Amino acid sequence: MRLIAAEVSFRTAPLEVRERVALADPEARQLLRFLVGHGGLSGAVALSTCNRTELYASMPGSMSDEDAASRLRRYLDPSAEAGAAAQVTVRRGERAVEHLFRVAAGLESMVVGEAQVLGQVRAAHRLALEAGCVDAPLDFIFRRATATGRRVRRETAIGRGTGSLSEAAVALAGEVLGGVQGRTVLLIGAGKMSTLAGRQLQGRGAHLRVSSRGGESAAALAGDLGATVVTSADLAAAVVDCDLVITSTDSPEPVLDLATLAAVQRRRGERPLCIVDMAVPRDVPPEASRLPGVTLLDVDDIGRHLAGSLEGRSSAVTAAAAVVAEEARIAVETVELRGAADPTIRALVSRAEEIRAREVARTLARLPEADPPTRERIERLSQSLVRKLLHAPIVHLREARGDPGTALRLREAFGLDDAPADDP
Repeated sequence: MRLIAAEVSFRTAPLEVRERVALADPEARQLLRFLVGHGGLSGAVALSTCNRTELYASMPGSMSDEDAASRLRRYLDPSAEAGAAAQVTVRRGERAVEHLFRVAAGLESMVVGEAQVLGQVRAAHRLALEAGCVDAPLDFIFRRATATGRRVRRETAIGRGTGSLSEAAVALAGEVLGGVQGRTVLLIGAGKMSTLAGRQLQGRGAHLRVSSRGGESAAALAGDLGATVVTSADLAAAVVDCDLVITSTDSPEPVLDLATLAAVQRRRGERPLCIVDMAVPRDVPPEASRLPGVTLLDVDDIGRHLAGSLEGRSSAVTAAAAVVAEEARIAVETVELRGAADPTIRALVSRAEEIRAREVARTLARLPEADPPTRERIERLSQSLVRKLLHAPIVHLREARGDPGTALRLREAFGLDDAPADDP
């Protein structure tokens, strides 16, 4: 299988590298179109989260693995300013598929077993589809990754009792502050991570405020949490009265810069202020940690706090890894089989004959008065119709034997790998 993946993750690269290679949706869409339109790749998907940025690509037969790997390394860090090239992990074929499935299952997450990453994998697939950058093999693999993630959560205990990065952030902030009950907390950003953190804080008796560049999203989250909305213009003033700030936006620039925070701390009399920055790129410059009274925590600090999160969960991890390995092997074998013309032709003819025979039997059951010659004519008519309808797709398959994507697309279009469903 001609699939390759390039990854920069929290396992191999520090936060200052990861934030420089992080991709917002518009940037990801532009990069994918370049990879497929000008980079010579057959298909591409970009997955960018606070823990990782990964590129998955399918390669044409004319491109070598080394050439593809070199291109992906270069596109992850085109200006070489991030210093990411030496920290890129490249996987090929079944190893790339298994890694994607492990990511979707939560096995490669900072919080092992967390569920949010499955939605992120699905969103990355959808963005690439909308950009027109997914070929049939890559589309199939990402669909199977999502299905595998769901199966792992359904059949193993990997997700039981597992929180999220947001929950871990709230727990760590509570340790710093000596508890969050009665504390005034400002959530900057109104996305999934802020929502999860807000619900945790609400349950622990914190007084919540919400600010976001999208006024409607801030109002919706505030309404859900019983919080107060803070406008962007009033952000600095709101921090003055807070004990804890949790920020998680997709802004490419800091939302609280050093000068603003220094001024805020002077107004606060340098009282303790805990800031948890879950954004990548970071919303708060790391130098803010040197301001008097400020405790600044980022995603890597949370990760270090979670270093022992696998204790007592080895059996669940083993079970989940076994499911992933099985699903990855089957997916690779399926792509290789489905990409061949002859098995697809046989499956297409078999499915058509199954449908034809069933419909003829139903029709003849409603015509008990039909004599044998009439029944024979109905059989021959249905067989002739099926042959003529299948002629064009079969010819197309035979003419495109060198392109496995053609067979994959036809199998998807005709539902050849779906369980046959009886009509009502």
